[in-house]
Amino acid sequence: MTNTKDRASQINASFIEAAESIRIQRKRRFEDQLWHTKQKKQANPFSQQAIWAEYPTYKRLLEQRAKNQVAEHVVRGIASILECPIHERNHLLRSAGYAEDPDILSGAALTAQLAQYQSLLDILLYPAFLVNQVWDVLAINQLMEPVFQQFLGISFDAIPHAHRNILHLMFDPVNYSARRLLNKGGLQWERVARSYVYSFQQANRTCLFEPWYQAKVANLMQLPDFVTIWQSIDPTTKAHDMLSQTQTDNLVYGLRTIYISESDTYTYPRIHAYVDAIGTKPD
Repeated sequence: MTNTKDRASQINASFIEAAESIRIQRKRRFEDQLWHTKQKKQANPFSQQAIWAEYPTYKRLLEQRAKNQVAEHVVRGIASILECPIHERNHLLRSAGYAEDPDILSGAALTAQLAQYQSLLDILLYPAFLVNQVWDVLAINQLMEPVFQQFLGISFDAIPHAHRNILHLMFDPVNYSARRLLNKGGLQWERVARSYVYSFQQANRTCLFEPWYQAKVANLMQLPDFVTIWQSIDPTTKAHDMLSQTQTDNLVYGLRTIYISESDTYTYPRIHAYVDAIGTKPD
């Protein structure tokens, strides 16, 4: 029993040291921002009191009164309050004795993975395209070109690189015809758009504080209706309830999406391919 308590104490001390290091950085940055922007003094969301108001365990950890190892959900909750990107959250998880989350594929490993996917994309017998973590469309195969023409009214090569994103193409009513075509079914565009936004949020739920994710969301927020739908999504909605709506609409248009990923660790990049409702490729 003593050994167990000693181990918990050591782990908790390691975690609180890591958390306090990050917290102090955030606290100072917040204070500096107030000073530089000449804003009135306000409660600091990164104070110790702000954290233990949400997680009373944090105060016991600081005072070395916690008897048990800090729980994983508490570690993750504190990481969220501290607005930790993946590498910092993993630092906290590691310091508390828990498994780290998979990082986002990047650098040479990402380049190699994209080359593999491009080769696969070229031999697929289905219309398909390649996307990254924030759903930018990186490449399409030849069979996908007519699908873009049909649903967007434009060839893929004619789409500016800044617009080559699934959600951008869904929400931009000026340059692309996806909304017009889906609205032929009444409220289908809104239903499909909601399910896409939900899926995007779920796919990036561990990336909320990554600069590249925040930049993408900020860009999408400029599109009509995106903010309204984004803010209306209940993150506690069961995936089955939300995604079944997309499946219904896919069937209406005779298409079903399948996802191809060759990695057990990384969900993205991945290939989206379209097959018809009974599993054969579209004509």
